[in-house]
Amino acid sequence: MKKTELLAPAGGLRQYKAAVAAGADAIYLGGSMFNARMSADNFTLPELEDVMDYGHMRNVKTYVTLNTLLSDSEISDAVKYARELYKIGADAFIIQDLGLGKAIRDALPDMPIHLSTQATIYNREGAAAARELGYSRVVLARELGLEEIRECSQVNETEVFIHGALCMCYSGQCQLSRYIGGRSGNRGMCAQPCRLPYVYRDLQGHILGNTHPLSPKDLSLIGSIGELMDAGVSSFKIEGRMRSPEYVALTVSMYRKYIDQYAAKGSCELSEEDLSDLLQIFNRNGFTEGYINADPGESLMSGDSSKNTGIPSGRVAKDSDGPYAIIKPTQEIIMHDVLEIKGDEGSSFKVTYLEDLSDGTVKVGDIKKPVHKGQEIYRLVSEKLLAKASGIIDGRDRKAPVDMFIMVMEGEPVRLDVKDAEAGLSVTVTDPDVIALTAQKAAVTEDALLKQLQKTGNTPFCLRHFKAVINGDVFVPVSALNKLRRQALDELESLKTGSRKRDEPAAPAPQGPPELTLYRTVDEVPETCDMLPYVSRGSFDIWLRANADSYADSLRKLNACAMVNSIGHILMLRGREIRLIGGPALNVTNHKTLEALTELGMEPVSVTSPELLDKSEMAGVPLMVTEHEMIPGTLTDRKGAEFRVEFDPVVHKTYIYANE
Repeated sequence: MKKTELLAPAGGLRQYKAAVAAGADAIYLGGSMFNARMSADNFTLPELEDVMDYGHMRNVKTYVTLNTLLSDSEISDAVKYARELYKIGADAFIIQDLGLGKAIRDALPDMPIHLSTQATIYNREGAAAARELGYSRVVLARELGLEEIRECSQVNETEVFIHGALCMCYSGQCQLSRYIGGRSGNRGMCAQPCRLPYVYRDLQGHILGNTHPLSPKDLSLIGSIGELMDAGVSSFKIEGRMRSPEYVALTVSMYRKYIDQYAAKGSCELSEEDLSDLLQIFNRNGFTEGYINADPGESLMSGDSSKNTGIPSGRVAKDSDGPYAIIKPTQEIIMHDVLEIKGDEGSSFKVTYLEDLSDGTVKVGDIKKPVHKGQEIYRLVSEKLLAKASGIIDGRDRKAPVDMFIMVMEGEPVRLDVKDAEAGLSVTVTDPDVIALTAQKAAVTEDALLKQLQKTGNTPFCLRHFKAVINGDVFVPVSALNKLRRQALDELESLKTGSRKRDEPAAPAPQGPPELTLYRTVDEVPETCDMLPYVSRGSFDIWLRANADSYADSLRKLNACAMVNSIGHILMLRGREIRLIGGPALNVTNHKTLEALTELGMEPVSVTSPELLDKSEMAGVPLMVTEHEMIPGTLTDRKGAEFRVEFDPVVHKTYIYANE
C-alpha cells in the first residue's frame, strides 16, 4: 500500500528539525511575508534555503505558505518573492488567493501549487475546479465527512487535517478577528477571538451553555488513519505552526508510527499510552474527531476552557493554605511537572517539592493559593513526556538510506556506485590511483569492503543495501576505500541539493488588463441575482447537483443571474446559458482573482471580499459561518460588544453577525 504523506508544521528552525527527526515526509512553513501565521518565528530567505537543503538531504519536502489574501498592489511583490523561493528549491506553494495562484502559474508554470484550506473547498466540484486552475492538490475544509473526502480524492490530490487546533468558522470565511480588533485572519494576523469567553443568550435572554461557546476542541483523527488512507487521501496534515518543538516531535512520531503500521499490515490499533501522550502534550478538554464520521454536536466544543487542560491526575486529599498540597495521585507525579488545581481558587504551579507519604498520598509544592479537599488535579505539563520528546529531537539523527555497489576487478580502477533510490539519484566514482592489485597476503573480502563503506559517519546518509563484485585475489587499501566513499557521498550530497535548485524562468510578457467589474457590496449589483449560500456543503449541494437544470431554467425565466460563492458552484452551473457572477465568499480582493474565476466559466463580474469593507459596512455580512449548530440568540464579549447568532436549517449553517 502506498503510504499517505505525513505533513508537519514548522514555525521555526527547532520545529523543522524536530519534524524531520520524528519522521515527517514533508514540512510546511512560512517565510517573512504573505503567510497566515505571521506571529510564528518564520524564516528569512537564507534560512529557508538552509532548511530546504537540510530536508532535501533527508528526502523531506518543504512547502511554503503564501496563504493570505492580496491586493492588486501586492501581487507583483508576492510573485517576486515566489520566484526567489522557486530558485532555492521550494517543493510547492500553499496558496489561498486565486489571483496569486494565477500569477504564479503564469510566471512559474512548472511550480506545484496547492490550494489552501482557506479557499473553502468542501465538495468534489470545488476540488475539480481547483485542478482546472492548475492546483495539483487541494487542502480540504475540516468540516468534511469521510465519503466527501473520498469523492474529492477521486478528482484531485487531497490534503486533510488530521491533528491540531480547529477553527470554529469555515476557514477563509471568518471576519470576526478583523471586525473586533482589525487583525485579519486572511492576512495572517488572527487574534483568535473564538478562544475568548462570551455570554451566550437565547432570544428570550436565558444564558446558554458554557463560557467559551466558540472554542472547539483540538482535532485528533489518529483512530481513522486506515479509513482515510483507504479513501485516497494524499497527505495528512498536522496543524501547529505556533506549537513547540516538543509538540511537533511527539505528534509527528505518533502519526508516523500508525501510518507505517497500517501501510504494512492493513490495520492499526491505538494504544492507551499513546493516546495519553497525545492528550498530555496538548488538548482542550479532550479531542474531537470533527465531522469525519458524523456531526459531533456539542462534543465538538471545549466547554468552559479554551486553553490546554492537561489530563486528570488526582485529587486534593486535605485542605491547605499552602505552600504545600497533599494530593492523592492517579497518575505518576514527578519533579518539574506542571499541575493545575481545579476550582474557583485553583491555580497552576510547577512541582518544586515532592515527597511520597506513607498513605499513598504525595506532598507537593509550591502552591500560591488555598486548596480544598476533593479538588481535581490536572497535569498540564509532564516532565517525563518532555524528556521523551527531547529524546526524539536530539537522539534521532535521521539519514537518507543509500544502496552501494562496488566492483573490484584485478588491475582495474575500483568503481563505487551509490544510489538514493527514494530521491532517484545516483553517482559513480572511480579513481585512476585506486587500482585493485594482486593480493600479496590476504585477499579483500565482501565483509571487509562492507566494514569500510558502511562508515557514513556525520554524513546525512546511511547504508541500506550493499553488493560487491570481486574478480580475483585482490587487495585494496583501507585508505583508498575511505577516499572513494567520501568522494561518492560528497558528490551525492551536492547532487541532491543542486537538483532542487532552479533557474529563474523569463518573466511572462505583460498583458493589458481585461474588462472586469467589481462591486463593493451585494447591494451595488444592479441586476437581479440569486445568491447561493456562502457555504453550501451538505444538503444544498446534493439538491443543486440534482436540480441544476431546473434551477437554471427558473433563473432564465426571471432574467436573473446566479451569484456563486465557491468555485464548486461554477462547475455545478456552467454551460447552462445563465450568467454566473461572483459573490462575497469567493474572497475577491484583486483583479487577478477575477481573471482566474473567468477561466472557470464565471462572468468577469464579482462582489469583492468582505475583507475590503469598513466596519461600518459590515451590517448583514457574516462574521462567521460555521457547521456547528447553535441556538439563535446573542453573544456578548468581555467588552460588552454584542453579536447576533442565527441558524439556517436549510443549509444547516450557523451565522454570526455584528448586532446592528
